Amino acid sequence: MAGARQGELYPVLAEAVAVHLGWVGAFVAENPAYLALGSDGQEQYLTMFRPDFVEEYVERWRWNNPFASRDGVVCLTRRGVATLGQLRLRATEPERDFADTFLRRNGIDDMLKIVVRSPATGAVSTLGVPFDGDRRAIKPGDLLMAATLGPLLSPYFDASLVPAAVRDLTSGERDVAELVVLGLGHEHIARRLNVSESTVEAHLTRILEKTGCGSLTELTAQWESRPMS
Repeated sequence: MAGARQGELYPVLAEAVAVHLGWVGAFVAENPAYLALGSDGQEQYLTMFRPDFVEEYVERWRWNNPFASRDGVVCLTRRGVATLGQLRLRATEPERDFADTFLRRNGIDDMLKIVVRSPATGAVSTLGVPFDGDRRAIKPGDLLMAATLGPLLSPYFDASLVPAAVRDLTSGERDVAELVVLGLGHEHIARRLNVSESTVEAHLTRILEKTGCGSLTELTAQWESRPMS
C-alpha cells in the first residue's frame, strides 16, 4: 500500500485485502451521501462489480441500503464499521428487501462496511466487502481487522480517488457520461434523466471539453480506464 501510486490505489487495495485478508470483491464508495455532511447525494464507486449492478443499485436500491439508515449511520459514525447482519435486526421492510432480493440475487449474503476519512480534507469514503455465506461468513477477526483498518488507511485517502477531470464534472454531466459509457443513445439518456436531447448534447460538449476527449470513443476508453469497474 505504501508504495502504491495514487492512480493505483484502488486496485492495490483490492488485491491486498483479497490476498491477505480473504476479502474478495472489496469496493470503495467515495463521499457516500449518507455519511458526508452537506453532500449533494453524488457518490463515486470504485468496484469490480458489473456496471449493470451499480446502475441498478443507484437507480432503485440506494436509499433502501441499511447502511444509509439512521441505525447504519450512527453505527458507522461511532464505530467506524458495521455489518449488514447487525443492521438487519432492526431493518425496515424495504431494507430487508434490499438484502434479501437485490444482494442475494447477486450472490451477497452479508456486507462489511468500513469508514475511511481523509485526515487532510475530511472527505468520507467507505470500504465495502461483500461476503458469500456459502464460501465464507464474517468472523470476529474480520470485525477486529475492520475497526483497525479504517484509521490505518486514512493517510492514503488524502487525495480523491476520482481523477480531477471527473471531479470537475457537475452531477448532471456525470450522469450523462455514465450512461454514454453504458452505450445508451442521446434519446434514451434524455428519457432516463427526464431532460431534453439538447440538454444531453450540451452536457456531452462540456464533458468532452473538461476531460480533453476528442470523441465518445475516447471518453469511453478514458472512463473505463479509471480504477473503477
